[in-house]
Amino acid sequence: MTTPHARSTPAVPGHDVLALLAGLGGRATVAELRHAVATAFGPEAVFGNCHGDLFDFDGLLSFLEWKGKLARRGDDLALGQVPACSGH
Repeated sequence: MTTPHARSTPAVPGHDVLALLAGLGGRATVAELRHAVATAFGPEAVFGNCHGDLFDFDGLLSFLEWKGKLARRGDDLALGQVPACSGH
């Protein structure tokens, strides 16, 4: 989900979610990461990338996977081959 309207609270950078995944050993299930993200940033957090696009949690996962920053196999997630904030 990309959200076009302005927000009163800042978006959580996607690289912060990748850092949480790294803190979980670089691997987690979607449910485990969703729980860690909700605990760290709140269940209603909105996420952003370096270009200003906004996402919900599932949209962020799709974006990070598309950019190679996250690898997904079924319900399992791992850090991808492309470093966060590569500018691409």
